Amino acid sequence: MARPQTLADVARHARERKADFALALDEFVDEFYLDHPDKAAQQRRLDAVPEAVGDALIDAWIGAAGEHLAQRWALRPPAWTQRPEHFALEIPVFLPSTRSLRGVLIVESPPAFRSRLLFTRAEPLSRARFPAGPRAQVALKWPESDSKSGS
Repeated sequence: MARPQTLADVARHARERKADFALALDEFVDEFYLDHPDKAAQQRRLDAVPEAVGDALIDAWIGAAGEHLAQRWALRPPAWTQRPEHFALEIPVFLPSTRSLRGVLIVESPPAFRSRLLFTRAEPLSRARFPAGPRAQVALKWPESDSKSGS
């Protein structure tokens, strides 16, 4: 599998083999973070329009990832992230699925995930290549120093 450069590539990998989705998404996020702080390069990675996979969970994750990365890194959320197929989940999905964590996940989930009935931790796309700097404490609430620096 070639390393996905855009979320459109991630969707293509998922359409070819759904089992490859998580790895493809992780590899895309690594590429996205390697572009930091080049906002134009990061925006180009988000702008490519992915075809729907046809799996409500995967399509929701792709839409949430595109919207969240744009919001998190002060980019323009692509219009494609608002398509109905990215909001097709009918029941909430908690990741991790542990019942005792559900309250925490409801509070911590970033808006791009929560609006799609995906409940996860505050930094759901955290990777080893995550750019240096403050991490979210709660969805889209970063330490004051982050908001003052504009990053």
